[in-house]
Amino acid sequence: MWRCAFSSFCWHVEDHHLYCLFPNWGDPKVCYGVSGSHAPALECAIRKHLPNLFEEQPHLLNELVPQLSPSVLKSEGVPVHRAVQHSGEFVRTFPRAYHSGFNCGFNCAEAVNVAPVDWLEHGQNAVEVYSKQCRKTSTSHDKLLLGSAQEAVQALWELSVLGKKTTRNMSWQSVCGKDGMLMRAVKTRVRMEEERLDRLPICLKPQKMERDFDLNNGRECFSCFYDLHLLEARCKCSPDRFSCLKHAKLFCSCDINHRYVLQHHTINELNMLVEALEGRSEAIKVWASEDTTDTHTTRLDHESGMFHKRIKSCDLRET
Repeated sequence: MWRCAFSSFCWHVEDHHLYCLFPNWGDPKVCYGVSGSHAPALECAIRKHLPNLFEEQPHLLNELVPQLSPSVLKSEGVPVHRAVQHSGEFVRTFPRAYHSGFNCGFNCAEAVNVAPVDWLEHGQNAVEVYSKQCRKTSTSHDKLLLGSAQEAVQALWELSVLGKKTTRNMSWQSVCGKDGMLMRAVKTRVRMEEERLDRLPICLKPQKMERDFDLNNGRECFSCFYDLHLLEARCKCSPDRFSCLKHAKLFCSCDINHRYVLQHHTINELNMLVEALEGRSEAIKVWASEDTTDTHTTRLDHESGMFHKRIKSCDLRET
């Protein structure tokens, strides 16, 4: 994107708190940054100094329009860092790091978002923040997380069974194990899911989705837009409307017996995925299968004493 002299870009973070890399060609660019650990302080300072704008638009920080002098932020105790980016140099921003700046002349810049494995933890935090802000997500974090986990398990299987020590397989192995970044991210997400299911009313028994349930169209909560790839609530009165568990009570006025919960994977399956990422051979064999959900669900649920009714999306009215 070509930019004119003294044009500026306002305080913002990248979507889903992704890393960002942007080069610069032409005249210098002055960049200001606030680390992700001080992002809440920056948001409070901007709300304090621009109260009227936030009354009109509560989610103004998501629109890339608020601008506040770095000196004002520093007076509020927010640490602000400054860098001058010359032609041919790259700047990298970290997850949830607010940044702004201006151009000293005519230049050209572009940006690319990247998601290394250590971002997964930050990405999950972003999803939770978006839910509180009732902000739509641009991608399904759970699909990305589970997809990465399955790729990793496949790599572990090829290493342990076939002895394929390829660069790809070794890279996946480096983020697995009991202290692996990918394993920790998946384990944290599974624990969140367990806690939410534990709070379900007894009459709401989770039922199993088909594995391609949201293959082409993502699901999101009607109220907070939370990603529903793993778990969603429904009611027989509205088969095309979905909810997260937090807003299931606001779904409709129907009796609770008319509502039901669908889950993509049982907790037993997800816990076995964690075990696979930790390196347990039996769990690796199960999750490395191409048809994990359909082939192994019965055996997995039988081992845990849990049985789930399968429902196809076209049969929801008959449930």
